[in-house]
Amino acid sequence: MKILPSHKISGQLLDVILEAQKELVLVSPYVDLSYSKQVSSALVAARNRGVNIAFYIRHESSNLKSKEQVESIGIIPRLVPNLHAKLYFNETTGIIASLNLLSSSIGNSIEIGGQLETPEELAQLRQFVAQFITPHEVGAVPPQPQPAALANPPQLNKEEKHFQQVEFGQILFDYIVEKVDRRSQIDGNHSSMTIRAVGNTFTVAIEGNYNSPQLAMYGIVSSSEADRFFTTSAKHYKSNEYRHFIQRGGRGVYDQVRAARKANLSAKSFNQLTFSEKKQLLSEIAEFLLATQSFKADYRN
Repeated sequence: MKILPSHKISGQLLDVILEAQKELVLVSPYVDLSYSKQVSSALVAARNRGVNIAFYIRHESSNLKSKEQVESIGIIPRLVPNLHAKLYFNETTGIIASLNLLSSSIGNSIEIGGQLETPEELAQLRQFVAQFITPHEVGAVPPQPQPAALANPPQLNKEEKHFQQVEFGQILFDYIVEKVDRRSQIDGNHSSMTIRAVGNTFTVAIEGNYNSPQLAMYGIVSSSEADRFFTTSAKHYKSNEYRHFIQRGGRGVYDQVRAARKANLSAKSFNQLTFSEKKQLLSEIAEFLLATQSFKADYRN
């Protein structure tokens, strides 16, 4: 690892973001990029080119501004209580630094950092996140104690076993490739996934708290398409199980169609949902993707 002096940290951090092609992990307890347009623009550009971004911030009631800042650039923050570590890496390089993603830190504070120089160092940093940060994320499912074996365990059919053993993201990917777009791509985690399909980018996320987990789906639209959503949307978005409306962007963030599921889910993690919920969500997500494709095509015609 190479020591970075204060005046070189912000430049190296920007390189980490700009050079990311597949993966970008940002661990910054506090975020305020109001006066650092270079960094916020680089993050938006990384998101738009399909980089899988995991952005960890500190979870506490007094840190709502950090959450709002991350959400304003179209990224869903991953909330971790008591977070104090600061580190940033992509698939090939990264840095550990005292620097938060604050305009005041980037421009004014005396900081110190270390630049990763080998694949082994990068692997160790990735392992640190997986072992010491991700398990503490709000909404992460803790390991469950194994119950005593049942005398007569219920017999699962082949499909139920598959849904129980395979990550929901993989099940959804297989379904979308078969039913919607064979060129689809899906990235994400247990509570939020990005889907690239039918020429567009979508987000599917479980939002809300533990008592009322709710599914929300987002699809990018142009401002002109958003303007006519009120008059033409009913022809395409026909599901009565969802409320559909436009969520306006701004400051480099796209306008989006938002579909909010009326009924709550049973868990905050896709993998912890019941078999029937998972199966139902497959068709509902596919329907939203196709409805958005139809809506956009209708505008072009």
